Amino acid sequence: MKVYDFLISQKTGIISGFTITGLLIIGSLIMNYWPQYYVGLSGEDINFFFQNVKPIHIWFYLMFFAFIMYGIFIFFCTLDSIIRKVRSGTRKVALYGASIVHIGFLVTLAAHLIGGIGSESSNPITVAGTWVKADDFEIRLEDFKSTSYPNGMPKRIYATMKLRRDGQEFERVLGYNNPILLDHGAKEILLSNYGNMPESITLDIGGEEFDLRIGDTVTIDGTKVYLADIFLPPRVRLPVIRLVSEGGDEQNSQMYLPIGKQNRQNILGEDLAFINMNTSTAVVFTVKDNPSIPLTLVAIGCFGSGMLLVIFRTAYKMVRV
Repeated sequence: MKVYDFLISQKTGIISGFTITGLLIIGSLIMNYWPQYYVGLSGEDINFFFQNVKPIHIWFYLMFFAFIMYGIFIFFCTLDSIIRKVRSGTRKVALYGASIVHIGFLVTLAAHLIGGIGSESSNPITVAGTWVKADDFEIRLEDFKSTSYPNGMPKRIYATMKLRRDGQEFERVLGYNNPILLDHGAKEILLSNYGNMPESITLDIGGEEFDLRIGDTVTIDGTKVYLADIFLPPRVRLPVIRLVSEGGDEQNSQMYLPIGKQNRQNILGEDLAFINMNTSTAVVFTVKDNPSIPLTLVAIGCFGSGMLLVIFRTAYKMVRV
């Protein structure tokens, strides 16, 4: 009974709650003053701390343990409260409002744990007017509109995207703070950037022209070479493409070619010239998989319904008085 009394004690829950708060403050200060130890950490991903075990992360491991204990305390406190109400014959639903709110806390903790372990984000994906494969769907930009403030800063972005998934096509509007949600929110398409971006380039290889996109491969004198990147002003004076050949060491496998026939170079025994670049309005997005979103919706439902019951009960008591 002493262990059970310890688990349902309000003092125990309060102490664990303050402990978590203190560790969060300590962790924020550590990340602020030693950011070099947290390169690669993003969002709610907690796998970073288990893949990069270091003494400086001790605050997180203590906080992780404190969160587990906090969840155990809430579980037993909620269970004890419900058992007491049931044994006393309580039938008024409004009296269970606080317990439903506590269940919402438990679901929230579970959602954060699942999201921290299972959430993943893709690399940035650029899409214009042609279909692009992303995750388990295809997507293209159908229409693009934007509004700006008087100083020219973007105000609202309306990127109408057409998606193709499981044999069906449908449209969604993508914008800042307006992601496209799939699978009841478990998959999010998040806008990263937009603007006129290179869609393809024309490469002259020994007098023969090839239209290439980033990632496309051509064969030059028996060696496969792919278009790895395009650098644009103001980063460089002229648009420059980066070509990477298969094999060889990293330094010798990369070649840079500025736009213009006058900048023709002999590469792998062939004369190459970057003669043209086609641009179009495009958007850059990332795909985020977060399996905790459905649980988060359940938590919101518990919080909302529980608080309504608590408010109803309080208002009813005030009226009766």
